[in-house]
Amino acid sequence: MTGRDAKCVFRGFAVAYAAAALTCAAQTATTEAPIEKTFTEGDVKLEISIDPAAVDLGRDTIVSIHLAHPEGIDVNIPDEMSGRFEGFDLAGYYSTPHAPAGGLASTTYNFRLTPKPGAERYRIRPFAVITTDTSVHPAAKRWFSTEIIPIPSGPTASTAPGTVSTSIEPVYIRPSFRNLPRILGGIALLAGVVLTALWSVSRIRISRKIRRMTPRERAFHELARLLSRKLAEKGQFKDFYIELTMVVRRYIERSFGIRAPRQTTEEFLSNATGREEFSTESIALLKQFLSAADLVKFAGVSATIETAAEAVAKARGYLESEPSQLDSFERKDLGTALASKEAGK
Repeated sequence: MTGRDAKCVFRGFAVAYAAAALTCAAQTATTEAPIEKTFTEGDVKLEISIDPAAVDLGRDTIVSIHLAHPEGIDVNIPDEMSGRFEGFDLAGYYSTPHAPAGGLASTTYNFRLTPKPGAERYRIRPFAVITTDTSVHPAAKRWFSTEIIPIPSGPTASTAPGTVSTSIEPVYIRPSFRNLPRILGGIALLAGVVLTALWSVSRIRISRKIRRMTPRERAFHELARLLSRKLAEKGQFKDFYIELTMVVRRYIERSFGIRAPRQTTEEFLSNATGREEFSTESIALLKQFLSAADLVKFAGVSATIETAAEAVAKARGYLESEPSQLDSFERKDLGTALASKEAGK
């Protein structure tokens, strides 16, 4: 081969290599060029640009919507666009209005989309564009719709790299601090339910215990609870006397069946006088006790700690000295049982 032939061969290889490089570059440029779609309606022009042209799970997809229209026409796209991007999560959005030029106004809307791994498809659904011509009266409203714009998926590796572990094992993920208020709220709610349940059970137990008491035991229980409230020490004498007389009246109702809590002092004394359950001394003591309390409750007579203590002593003395009907029945039953026992011997 001569030197001239060698030069020709070298030139041929160089030309072929350059052609191949240009072809590869053209293919790469064609692949990486953004997807662009244009829609027009009269003087209104809408351009959509999607970059990159294929979905890449390793990067976000940028969608730009550019609107150009005459200054006398208002053009709007839907306020909520997240539902129009199928297979993506909306990661960010901003709009850029441009200065009017040549009687045309324009605005660019930019959306940053994050592809969802494993999505069935990636595309932009049709959306309505509303135009309002304010140069006429009344303003003329029109609209037009875009079309579905599919976005192809990028190539994915068929096999995982050798340095990456493909075994599936449970991985602990620390809860996000954004969920901390919900977690604390749930704990507080659960604690409230538990405390309410415990309080309800305690109330039921106390109620059962009170119902099993004799009328005298229950009256002394109510008296102790009244004294623990310290109404007299707080100067609430009217409330104190009302509650104190109700302790005695409820005791009489439970013991003898007289509705003393629902009767006035005169009605109660008239009903109780002459009954065998009440002695003359008991009637006199009750009349003195209830009448003195009525003066404080209804006549506005001033009371003191000393007079309140005296009223408590009178109530306690009546409860200790007056046998209830239930106590009488218990004594009779005990006597009958002892007599039967002696007869059996």
